[in-house]
Amino acid sequence: MKNTSKEHPAALSSLTKTSAGEKPTLAFVIFPGMTPLDMIGPATVLEVGGWLNIEYVWRDLLPVRTELEYISFSPSTTFEQLDKVDILCVPGTGNPYALLAELDMLDWMHKVGSKASWVTSVCTGSILLGAASLLKGYQAATHWSMIDDLNEFGAIPVNKRVVIDRNRVTGGGVTAGIDFGLTLLAEIKGEEYAQAVQLAMQYSPEPPFNSGMPEFAGKEITHATLQAIFSNVEKQTPDYKEILIKSAKRISDIY
Repeated sequence: MKNTSKEHPAALSSLTKTSAGEKPTLAFVIFPGMTPLDMIGPATVLEVGGWLNIEYVWRDLLPVRTELEYISFSPSTTFEQLDKVDILCVPGTGNPYALLAELDMLDWMHKVGSKASWVTSVCTGSILLGAASLLKGYQAATHWSMIDDLNEFGAIPVNKRVVIDRNRVTGGGVTAGIDFGLTLLAEIKGEEYAQAVQLAMQYSPEPPFNSGMPEFAGKEITHATLQAIFSNVEKQTPDYKEILIKSAKRISDIY
């Protein structure tokens, strides 16, 4: 990551759009079946210092159940109520294909993302960004198991923990959300600020195993894990391949 001792120009453009004294708005899209850590990680990083107005957006204000049945989130606003954001962030899910039918969500993401200073995601949230026609021609990361699907939306898959391409910042799978949050924070507020936040969080990971990517986990573990992931997808969304193709065609027809 490059050295950014001053606020990033794209972030400055965001800040200048707000009224005097008004905080920039970061909107997390929340939806049924989302992966909680994809949002909790970056939200924990980015809320430090209280410099942002953070919104949690869904079509209504009813609690949204995540992929962990005992965890739900409560939206703070709706697609209809929020029509402008400075930073858009889309968490991922173990089954992004099921969300490709949420057309009001995708259309809202396209509307606000097209004018946002930062368009971001964690894990398979980038597939949803792609389905909202926000990644065409941009390099992007996502969960390793579904990275090839970014091609369907004209994105350029990059198998890295965090990828920055102009004002698009995308994180890899699940735990990359903290790295993503710190990277985005450094781009906007500077590296020293981000380093202080990392220290305050005592984020100094020492994983017990070196198996977080296929190249380290080995063929047997990778194959079994991939089978488990797509067994769950096929159980929930048997026609996921057809849905992916239709979604890709939709963005060329609509946007």
